[in-house]
Amino acid sequence: MQNCVTQGKGRVNFPFPYTPYSIQEDFMANLYDVLEAGKVGIFESPTGTGKSLSLICGALSWLRDFEEKKKQEEARLLADEHNGQDKQQQPTSCSMEASNCQGSAGELDWITEFMQKKEEQAMVDRLKEEQIRRKKREDRLENIRHNVQLKYASKRKRLEDDETQRLLQLSKEILSTKLGSDVLEQLDHEEEELILAEYESDEEKKTALLEFLQSSFSFSSQIYYCSRTHSQLAQFVHEVQKSPFGEEIRLVSLGSRQNLCVNEEVRHLGAVQLINDRCVEMQKNKHEEESG
Repeated sequence: MQNCVTQGKGRVNFPFPYTPYSIQEDFMANLYDVLEAGKVGIFESPTGTGKSLSLICGALSWLRDFEEKKKQEEARLLADEHNGQDKQQQPTSCSMEASNCQGSAGELDWITEFMQKKEEQAMVDRLKEEQIRRKKREDRLENIRHNVQLKYASKRKRLEDDETQRLLQLSKEILSTKLGSDVLEQLDHEEEELILAEYESDEEKKTALLEFLQSSFSFSSQIYYCSRTHSQLAQFVHEVQKSPFGEEIRLVSLGSRQNLCVNEEVRHLGAVQLINDRCVEMQKNKHEEESG
């Protein structure tokens, strides 16, 4: 069940998974006001009052409204340009003081007007480019969301690669005993070509992914959430996914043992749970040695 809470003078709508407590409503409203004003806020709330969820719904409500305002402003500017209207007409000294609009000042009016139109056209061109990039990014994200198989593609590819390697090795062993070393050398050459083709294909995918990420970060407003422990970050990610914004928001954990571990032995374990367990075990052993 999702509830919508309306707060503040501007009647801000805060989607919430259940009916919030008054302390949560106040938290979200004040957080929204701080973000809107571009200020720094320090908040505290008693344990068990749902600070994480209030922070998520309050901050993401502001982000939602901020992005919507940007789109509306862009649409207005592009509409004005399309209709041949001046987007923001500022009164010039000539319009305020008609008596001074003669002579040399009048001769320079066309230069000022030309420069203003040039700047406005440059801004419109940038907005058009940004709209195209945003549309491409949104289309790609929509495809990713609707293709559940992508979640398992990497793991499945590793398993398939391992199986392919095993079959190739088995085939070479069988053929080497029956057909001799010449055939085996030919197989090795063909296998190298296959691996090279797969490598180039992977590089193309990496390049496309890098371009996609660069465009996402260049044109997206972002919120950074910092915490003291990895477990708190994991819990926060889980809360975002359960929130009313879970379907539309994109988030990634920048810090984790899996991504940032510097211990080669631990990092090679691969699985997140194995890495976490081994890291905790090593920390525990270290503390026991220091206390002993």
